[in-house]
Amino acid sequence: MAWISIKRAFGVRKIRKLLNEYYEGEVLEKLVGELYPLLDRIGYEGLEKVVGLCSQIAKDHSVRTAVSLLEMSPELIDRLLNYGDKELVLNVYGLCSPVARYSGGTAARLLEMSLILIDRVGYEGLEKIAGLCTLVVQEDSFVAAKLLGICPDLVDRVGYEGLEKIASLCTQVPNDRRFIAARLLEMSPALIDRVGYEGLEKIARLSSQVANYSGRTAVRLLGLSPALIDKVGYDVLEEVAGLCTQVAQEDSFVAARLLEMSPALIDKVGYDVLEEVAGLCTQVDKDDRFIAAKLLDECPALIDRLLGYGDKELVTTVYGFCSQVARDYNWRTAVRLLGLSPALIDRLLRYGDKELVKDVYGLSSRVARYSVRTAVSLLEESPDLIGRADYEGLEKVAHQASEIAKMEGEEKATSFVKGESSEYADFFDSITDGLELKRVKPVLLHYLNALLGYRIEIVEAQGATTDGERIFLPGRVKDFKEEAKNFIMYKVLATHEEAHLEYGSFDFELRRVQDVADKIKAKYGEREGIK
Repeated sequence: MAWISIKRAFGVRKIRKLLNEYYEGEVLEKLVGELYPLLDRIGYEGLEKVVGLCSQIAKDHSVRTAVSLLEMSPELIDRLLNYGDKELVLNVYGLCSPVARYSGGTAARLLEMSLILIDRVGYEGLEKIAGLCTLVVQEDSFVAAKLLGICPDLVDRVGYEGLEKIASLCTQVPNDRRFIAARLLEMSPALIDRVGYEGLEKIARLSSQVANYSGRTAVRLLGLSPALIDKVGYDVLEEVAGLCTQVAQEDSFVAARLLEMSPALIDKVGYDVLEEVAGLCTQVDKDDRFIAAKLLDECPALIDRLLGYGDKELVTTVYGFCSQVARDYNWRTAVRLLGLSPALIDRLLRYGDKELVKDVYGLSSRVARYSVRTAVSLLEESPDLIGRADYEGLEKVAHQASEIAKMEGEEKATSFVKGESSEYADFFDSITDGLELKRVKPVLLHYLNALLGYRIEIVEAQGATTDGERIFLPGRVKDFKEEAKNFIMYKVLATHEEAHLEYGSFDFELRRVQDVADKIKAKYGEREGIK
């Protein structure tokens, strides 16, 4: 017993001597007690190596980390001895020593992971990973620590060489964007499974570019990249990243939101629409971030409505024109025009199909080369113009408006399209067929007044009808080539509506209801529930 006591006292003294440079008080006594059993397992020289690693960490980095590592060492060493002898233990601690020169936390992490790594890749694999970690930690300790956490899965997927490449890739990310490197490491196993290492390289490069302007967008790009690649391939992914980079220079929130929406939008209407949406929102965002965000939020619902009228090409046409208006004239006008587009399309579809709608937008876009303001007016007036002169007449108005814009400026061109200029009436008469209501309205009024015996008002409308007080007639009749026959058609339409008024179609006398009810009772008698 005495010999055991002497041996313990001697061992405790030696351990305390190893520790007292950096530890004291209760911490020192506790560590001495916990480390003493290691003398029998790895000897004093082995204990020197264990304490030496922790002392290096305490000296250069953190005493707390060193204490934690010493406290976990007995259990860790017991488990390591299941894989070999004390030489293995000393070698593992020796592998961590070069890492500890640069980062105590990373060295501790390597030691913690050593059991898992030996189990997965053997001691030789652990040596390779430790060597790689030593290189990476010199560039970025954060990346090195993260790399250790996922290296078992990565080694299984891509082997040690692939692990080296990924580590190199992550160390190329600037230090001020560590979150990109961390996210890239976290996602790399899944990304490699989806797109391979070359795909991972491209995604990392694109995300790093976007991160110059928006870290949030860059992280979102990493997450959405696989879905985008599946849908549209690498080339379009690169275009989307470039698009979001441009938007991020104005507003990172809008850029991130646009990126989130991009897979669904591309799947539904293609990249061209995404590009036009981005262009419009970028112009709006320069002045009003709230409206830009609102525009993005409302985009899916509006696109669904537009698809109800036509196809992807129609959606591209509408957004393309509005983007052109925002870029070259005024974003507020563009947003207003976009909001009005369903109602405008509804009106145009009375005169044709979706091809007519696309033609009208295309025609307006061509006029916009000379005056965007005039083009907007042309688009807004187009249903009425087509109603009066067909699409061919609209084309002639557009051509004339372009000439006026080139020669006399957009003010006169816009007034012309709106019908406010003196030359508009003569020009419109020269391009339209049929008979216009305003030419025969005085004659029709005289005719109707004679039939009814009182004055009646004629109002221009899409078709012929009456509300009981006025008669509505189309602005132009062109059923026949001969003007006389078109006039007869006007008289027929007017007479039909006049008959409604003359013969009481809209008359209703409440006092006569009882008389009708009495006659019904007299003929059919009373029924249960009818009195």
